[in-house]
Amino acid sequence: MRKIWKMRKIFIPQAAALLFVLTTVVLSPNMGVCSVPAKKTLSNTSAEGTIITTTYETKKDDGQLVVKTTSSVKKKEIAHPRAASGEDTNTGRFLNGLDVSVVNALGRMDLAPEHIDKWIDNHPDSTLKELNKMPASKQRKVANIATFIRSINKRISPQIAWREASALVFYSAKYNVPTDLSVGIAKTESLFNPSAKSHKGALGVMQVMWKIHHGMLSAKGIATTKDHMFDPERGVEAGVLLLSRYISAYGTVQKALNRYYGGISVSYLKKVNNNMAMLKSHSEKTGF
Repeated sequence: MRKIWKMRKIFIPQAAALLFVLTTVVLSPNMGVCSVPAKKTLSNTSAEGTIITTTYETKKDDGQLVVKTTSSVKKKEIAHPRAASGEDTNTGRFLNGLDVSVVNALGRMDLAPEHIDKWIDNHPDSTLKELNKMPASKQRKVANIATFIRSINKRISPQIAWREASALVFYSAKYNVPTDLSVGIAKTESLFNPSAKSHKGALGVMQVMWKIHHGMLSAKGIATTKDHMFDPERGVEAGVLLLSRYISAYGTVQKALNRYYGGISVSYLKKVNNNMAMLKSHSEKTGF
């Protein structure tokens, strides 16, 4: 009995420690009969934007691990290229001020006003930069002519068609020439092909004779080199300027056309008139 009493100092601390461990285990939130199922949740987002959520649970009876997985799709936010610049991301630089006819005409080509913005970036001197400043009536003309050009010559890209259409309206107004007359000549001369070249040396959309008019065109800054004539807008301006001078010099459109053609030709006048009528008919169909 005395031996047992003397050993109390050895076993009592150990017993107390053991009792503490057992109590901790029993009351632990993750183990024992009094435990509540533990949960651990992890989330991960895939490259496609799907959020995958995995929850690990343990049953309270046998401690078996249960895994639950759910997923949801997170809508990606696409950064607009203009957002960093502080511009309105819902409108292009030239959307404000554009007539609905322009927007509709672009839509028929599966394009948007932002395409005009891009084309101006590619050609800073393009008359397209004046498009949203034009009166609605002139914008409708541009829309009509652009779609007309594409209906006549599918090889002309939408960008070229819109640049030519804008130039035809802009320079016809600048040099006081009827727009439909300028369009009629452009179709007659080249089918709106800015790369056209005749065996006699006529160049560009309006088939201007560079070797005859290069001095005047160079002095005006329209075309300082021969290659400039193949630019769709420079070619248009050169032809419209010449036509304006001929109308002023000869007094009538018919005589001016004869001079432009280089001789009297009834068939040439007829073609121009027919093309003008086609443009009018196209406008009536499109509603522009």
